[in-house]
Amino acid sequence: HRRVRKQWYQRRVRGDAACFYDPVLGRRRVEHHDHAVVSGKLAGENMAGGSTPYHHQSMFWSDLGPSIGYEAIGLVDSSLPTVGIWAQQDASGTIDAEPGESERYEKGVVFYMAENRVVGVVAWNIFGKIPIARQLIASKDQSQDFGKLAKLFDIHAPDTSISS
Repeated sequence: HRRVRKQWYQRRVRGDAACFYDPVLGRRRVEHHDHAVVSGKLAGENMAGGSTPYHHQSMFWSDLGPSIGYEAIGLVDSSLPTVGIWAQQDASGTIDAEPGESERYEKGVVFYMAENRVVGVVAWNIFGKIPIARQLIASKDQSQDFGKLAKLFDIHAPDTSISS
């Protein structure tokens, strides 16, 4: 009876209600669309006879207006130390890597750290880079060259805002 209940729970409780073990980041509960879709699909496949474990590193996003948005993945937790690398685009469309104090930073990447490695990433006004962030988190790399890591996200590339 206990085995049946355990199998029922493991196979059917997915989505926002599920707490699961993440092989990279440990025990987690993720309340996001990507997690609900992927874990729900996997639960259905496993109920139909499959036995695939859940290893997906889910992401989340938000569009905060016509020209502001972000994509994020991993442990994005305000209690963790962060390193942010930002770029600013001037009126001519040129990216300025070292803007003055009164300049606005239009896009960047924030790395969330734990145990000297990246455990979360927010890409601000940079889209389509979640696969890179997913690989970075999974690698457990302890590199502290954040400028090099930021280059993986093309923060100095021409505009990638959601209004383009």
